[in-house]
Amino acid sequence: MRDCCKALAVALLAVLAGSASAQSFKGFQAASIAPPELITISAGQQATVHLTIRIRPGYHINANKPAEDYLIATKLTWDQNPLQLRAVDYPEAKTVKYSFSPKPLLVYSGNITVSSTFSVPDTVPAELNELTGTLLYQACNDKACFRPQKIRVKVATITD
Repeated sequence: MRDCCKALAVALLAVLAGSASAQSFKGFQAASIAPPELITISAGQQATVHLTIRIRPGYHINANKPAEDYLIATKLTWDQNPLQLRAVDYPEAKTVKYSFSPKPLLVYSGNITVSSTFSVPDTVPAELNELTGTLLYQACNDKACFRPQKIRVKVATITD
């Protein structure tokens, strides 16, 4: 009887440990955004936001234009604001062959910079003190790709 209880206790601990590790992985992000610099916005000029995306070692994210249609592209979008978005520039992707894909993939790894250029209208509301947006990415390691993730982006601004 004691052996049965010990076996049951060990099995229960294994289930609880597995549950705890699954919960701690739930909030895992393979990529993060370094705190962006304050952006000065001058009426009638252009403003550029440079975001550094840090990708954890052992992971990569799909390029903005992935090699396969079924892969989720890395994409930065900006919420509505009085500035006019002119361009979002992504770095050149690396071509890498992984065991889980028959074809090489286009990916980003390490630290990359995504730059957004805005045209500033001739009149800028004084209350414009931040730009917000969303970075969508799909991370993978050398064995598999994971569920797409979103990171909210906030960039503080000052009007000149």
